[in-house]
Amino acid sequence: MSLEGKIAVVTGGSRGIGRAVCLELARQGAAVVFSYAGNTAAARETEAACAAQGRPARGVRAAVKALLDGVVKEFGRIDILVNNAGITRDDLVMRMKEEDFDAVLATNLKGAFLCCKTAARTMIKQRFGRVVNVSSVVGLRGNAGQSNYAASK
Repeated sequence: MSLEGKIAVVTGGSRGIGRAVCLELARQGAAVVFSYAGNTAAARETEAACAAQGRPARGVRAAVKALLDGVVKEFGRIDILVNNAGITRDDLVMRMKEEDFDAVLATNLKGAFLCCKTAARTMIKQRFGRVVNVSSVVGLRGNAGQSNYAASK
């Protein structure tokens, strides 16, 4: 499969599943822009690994709207959006801080919603686009101490 000429955005692309997604998209020929929360060294490693696959990638620390608007401004389009970013703030529900619950839902659930909402405008105008929302088995089965994470997935 070739994604030559496609523009892909991956949230949470500096490590783990997000990095693997970036690498595969680059291997298939897409230009990749990914977001990351704070580990600049990991972001640079992802950029280098994508470049080794034959396509440059760029990590960006930015809010959702700024990230996607920047991609549209630079490339004129968004063909693929992968909502992968996610955080955990585990604790038993009776001890969980409300701000920890809110942080997980804001990143994992509202972040994906805002990315979809922003990218959809561009994708509808260009009459093409693909969105992949990464979930977790925890969303189906639950996990001790992860009520917030399970709800967000």
